[in-house]
Amino acid sequence: MSGIVIVVLGVLLAISVALLAVAFKRARQSARRFEVLHRIADVSERAGSLGQTLDAVCEVIVPEIADFCMIDLIGAEGVERVAVRVGPGGGEKVVHGLAGRRPSLPERMLATSDAAVEPRFIERMSEADLGELSHDAEDLEFLRGLGVRSAITVALRARGRLTGALTLGVAWSGRRYGRDHADFAAVLSGRVALTLDNAGLFSDLELAEEARAEIAETLQRGLLPPPLPHIPGWSVAASYRPAGAENEVGGDFYDAFPAAGGWMLVIGDVTGRGARAASVTAQARYTLRTAAALTGDPLVALATLNRALLARGDSALCSVAALAISEDPLKPVRIAVAGHPPPLLVEGDAVGELVGSGPVLGAFADADWQLDYTVVEPGQQLVIVTDGIAEARGEEGRFGEERLRVELGGVTSPVQAVQRLEGALHSFTGGGLEDDVAILALTPASAEARGRRSLSLASAPPFAGASGFGAGHG
Repeated sequence: MSGIVIVVLGVLLAISVALLAVAFKRARQSARRFEVLHRIADVSERAGSLGQTLDAVCEVIVPEIADFCMIDLIGAEGVERVAVRVGPGGGEKVVHGLAGRRPSLPERMLATSDAAVEPRFIERMSEADLGELSHDAEDLEFLRGLGVRSAITVALRARGRLTGALTLGVAWSGRRYGRDHADFAAVLSGRVALTLDNAGLFSDLELAEEARAEIAETLQRGLLPPPLPHIPGWSVAASYRPAGAENEVGGDFYDAFPAAGGWMLVIGDVTGRGARAASVTAQARYTLRTAAALTGDPLVALATLNRALLARGDSALCSVAALAISEDPLKPVRIAVAGHPPPLLVEGDAVGELVGSGPVLGAFADADWQLDYTVVEPGQQLVIVTDGIAEARGEEGRFGEERLRVELGGVTSPVQAVQRLEGALHSFTGGGLEDDVAILALTPASAEARGRRSLSLASAPPFAGASGFGAGHG
């Protein structure tokens, strides 16, 4: 009797050990699956690009729960294989073969809008299964060579929309999938779909940001000061330096264009930075051009721009110095200044302001400005700068008005005036500007230069091209 009891106890013990082993195996398997889901969630939180996310998802899956996996995305052009990963034992041939083959997704996944579509689960891969999966004889031979034992394909759906499919397979590792693996794959597909959807949104944002940056850059380049045209009777030079890469084109500007009775040169500074400042800069330049073309009067140009800025209703302010010149440099230059540093007259070492400054544009509806006249003699330079130069900061503090005048003392040409200021500013600030800088300088061309120009025009074609960017010479 005792022998029977011992046998029964032994059987019960064996059953208990077997059950404990199964329970332990399931617990370990559950822990591994939770770890996989957790790692997929980490991938989603990292919010990388779509390509980075695809690679990271496949890295979590292989070889932990599959010998190989593929992710196919479904778009307007059809199904596209976007990610493949093959675990140890597969080899490069398998990688290239899976990556290059046309996906064979179940028709029901492509045809239905049901978010709960059943996975395609092949527990024991048969020759008939391989035949259904293959596209032709060559593809069938490739699939046979994989030695696939089990495979699962699950739909990837996010926000009720089919986005793709995930395929898992086991082959050379000797593993085989059961029904519980298919159930887990369905859970896994939800996490993967959500992760790819987040990455897709992130990718869309990246594309949108790139497109916005490209548009902004294109618009900014359109606002860059144009090359100065040739202005008969005058030598002219100019420079524009933006304050850093993030503000490629800011609020400072200069321009020179034909006007009624001659030419108009303007230099200005718009308050603020970024897109709003760029829009005001564009409006200022083209309003001034239009008004000058119609009247050639600096006062009318300033008044027209003032009305346009007030009409915006967004407190857009702009300072401008406008100069109307004749092609005969012996005639007076007409000057009007609105809230801008006044033009400086340079004669040898003497540097002084020519006129005063009226109200800034865009502030007062009843503002008016004074029109001043001056004759610029040969050897004199007329230099106008934006306040970015005097306000520039270096180790010694502000660049300042006094330093500006010292640097201009003794200049003999507009080009020299511009180059000297640029060099002094660069040395003072160490190359770093906090505000944009624009410089405009002009002087009557010498009688000899005017004579050479007249002779050259006698044999030149009717159109004279513009000089290089930032400098024009009469």
